[in-house]
Amino acid sequence: MSRQKPTSPSRTDLLPLLEFSSVVNSSLDLRFILGTVLLTLMGKLLVGKGVVLLRKEKKIFHIENGKGIPKDLLHTDIEFPRVMNKSFTSHTAGESFQNILTERGITRFFPIISQKTILGYFGIAERATHNLTKEEKRFVETLINISAAAIEKGLTFDELQSANRALDGKIQELKTLFELGKGFSGILEREKLLKLFSLTLMGQVGTSRYAMCLRDGTSVYSRIDGSMLEIDKKMVCDLVEVPMRVESIPRQKKYVRLREYVEAQKIAALIPLQIQNEVKGVLCLGERMRGGTYTQSDLEFIYSLANLAFISLENVRLFEEAVEKQRLENELMIAKEIQQGLLPRALPDIHNYEIASLNISSKQVGGDYYDVLPTPDGNYIFVIADVSGKGTPASLLMANLQATVHALVPINFSLSEATSRINDLIYRNTASDKFITFFWGALDPLKNIFTYVNAGHNQPIVLRSNGSIERLDQGGLILGIMKTIVPYTEGSVHLQSGDAIIMYTDGVSEAMNIKGIDYSEERLEQFVKYLNKKTAGSILEEIRSEIQSYTAGAPQSDDITLVIITAK
Repeated sequence: MSRQKPTSPSRTDLLPLLEFSSVVNSSLDLRFILGTVLLTLMGKLLVGKGVVLLRKEKKIFHIENGKGIPKDLLHTDIEFPRVMNKSFTSHTAGESFQNILTERGITRFFPIISQKTILGYFGIAERATHNLTKEEKRFVETLINISAAAIEKGLTFDELQSANRALDGKIQELKTLFELGKGFSGILEREKLLKLFSLTLMGQVGTSRYAMCLRDGTSVYSRIDGSMLEIDKKMVCDLVEVPMRVESIPRQKKYVRLREYVEAQKIAALIPLQIQNEVKGVLCLGERMRGGTYTQSDLEFIYSLANLAFISLENVRLFEEAVEKQRLENELMIAKEIQQGLLPRALPDIHNYEIASLNISSKQVGGDYYDVLPTPDGNYIFVIADVSGKGTPASLLMANLQATVHALVPINFSLSEATSRINDLIYRNTASDKFITFFWGALDPLKNIFTYVNAGHNQPIVLRSNGSIERLDQGGLILGIMKTIVPYTEGSVHLQSGDAIIMYTDGVSEAMNIKGIDYSEERLEQFVKYLNKKTAGSILEEIRSEIQSYTAGAPQSDDITLVIITAK
C-alpha cells in the first residue's frame, strides 16, 4: 500500500497564517501577542504545556507566559548554558539543558529571532503519540518568524510604556520634592521640621522608623536605638557614600558590629546626608511597614528627600545659632556698658599732678580694672588690677572687686589691712583657679608721697625726671590664692617735679606680635626711659603707639590698661 504524499504546509496553512499575521501585527500589546502565539502553537500541535521565554541578559531568560505549568514558575528566571539560534530539544542539546522546565515536560524550544538577534524562546512539551513532522516544524518556525517582528515591536512598546511610567513617576517625585522643599524651607523650628520629615517618610516611603546619625552635632532617632551609631558614627559616615541597602555592607571584620546592629534594629537602607559633596551624616531607614525591599528608584527618591530635610535642618541650626549669638552679643553689649560704668567716667583734677588712663578690652567685656578715688583726708587712691581669665567670668569678678574697693576706701583702713580684707573676701568667695593681681596706692598731693601695696601685680615703673627707673615691688601674694597669714607690706616713694608713675597690666608687657613673641617688661623699661619729663597724656600715647606698632597684624591677646601719674 503506497503512502500518500503530504500536502505542503505553505499552501494548506497559508490562509490561517495570513489571518494570524494580521492579528498579531495589528496589536502592540506584548502580553496579547505572546499569548496568541503560544495558544496558536499549542492548538496546532495539540500539546498541553507551553511557555514563552524572553531574554533578560546574556544567558538569562524570563518566563513571561505559560500554559499548563505551575503558577509559581511564571515570572521566574532560568539560565541556559548556551544560546542556540535553531530549534532544539533538551535531549539533543545534552544534559546541561536539564532545568525546572524540562523537569515539567517542556523539552522542545524554538528561538524567536528578529534582525539576527535572539529575543527569546517558545518552549512546548513533546507529544506522547509521535514527534513533530517536518511540515509541523516548518509551520511552527514560519509562525514564529511571522510573529517575531510583532514581538519585537511589543517589546519596544512595552519598554516605552515602562519608560513613560518611570518618567511619570520621576515627574511626580520632582513635584513632591518641590512641594516638600517649599514646606521644609518655610519652617524655622527644629521639632516642626522633624515632624514634617517623619510624616513624609511615613506617607511617601512607608516607614516611621529612622535614625539621622550626624557626624557632628545632635543626631535624631525615631523608634530606633542609636547607642551604637553614637559610638561608631565616624565609621558609618565614612562607609556610606551612596544610597545602599544593608546587604551591601562589606563583610569585613570592622563592620561586624554594624551588621549586627542593623539586623537587630531591622534597618533596611543607609542614605548619605551630604552638603557640598561631603558626607555629614547617614539616614538609617527601618523596614517598610507594608513589607518589601527598597528599589534603586526608592533609594534615589529617599536620598533627595533626606538631603532636602537635612539641609533645612542645618539651616534651622544655623538660624538658631545666629539668634543665640545675637542674643549673647546683645547681653555682652549691655554687660560692656555696665562694666564701662564701673570704671572712672572722669579723672579728678589734682593740684600739681596730671593723670591719664587707658582701658582696651580684648573681648567685649574684660577683667582689667582701674580706678581713682578721693579719700576723706584729701588723698587719692589709685587702683589697677587684672583678674585671671577673660570675658564674662573675669568681668564679674572685676565688678566684685570694684564694689569691695569702693566699700573699704571710706573706712580709712591702712592699705595693708584693707588689702588683707580684700584678699580674704576673694579667697572665700571664688574658686581656687580664680585670682587677681592687684596694685593700689595713696597719693598725698601736699607731701608728694605715694604709699602703695603690690599684691602680685606687674611692678609699676617710677620714671624719674633724669630718666632713671625704679620699681614698686613691696606688698605680698596675689589676691585669692590663700587666706592672709603674713600681712601685706607697704612701700612708699617721694615724687618730685618731672617724675612719673606708670601703672599697667600684663596686656602691655605680654602683647604679642605676629610671631607670637611677647613685648616683655625689659623692652617696656628701655622704651619709657626716653619719655622722662613728658606729660601723662604724652607718655600714655607714646606707649599706646609703641604697642600698636609692635602687635600690627596680630589679634589683641589680652586686655590692656594703663594709668599714668606725673608730677608737675
